[in-house]
Amino acid sequence: MLKCFKDEKFWCAVGGAAAVILGKKVVKAKKTRELAVTGLAKGMKLKSDAQSALRNMKDEASDICYDAKVEAGIDNEEEVTE
Repeated sequence: MLKCFKDEKFWCAVGGAAAVILGKKVVKAKKTRELAVTGLAKGMKLKSDAQSALRNMKDEASDICYDAKVEAGIDNEEEVTE
């Protein structure tokens, strides 16, 4: 019996079983869910803020480009006559 306590494979099996039991408790814990939801919400807000900032930069760059073309007399917008 004492020989099995010296076996490395035995301790790996015990450690794996303990990890499964503790992991299951951690995953099902209310606090874990709250942290996951909070993290996901923050990630979604960061993504939204980044998309908004990118959209604003594109709009500003487009305005600057248009103003430069108008100033240089290279207006690409042609009037369509019917």
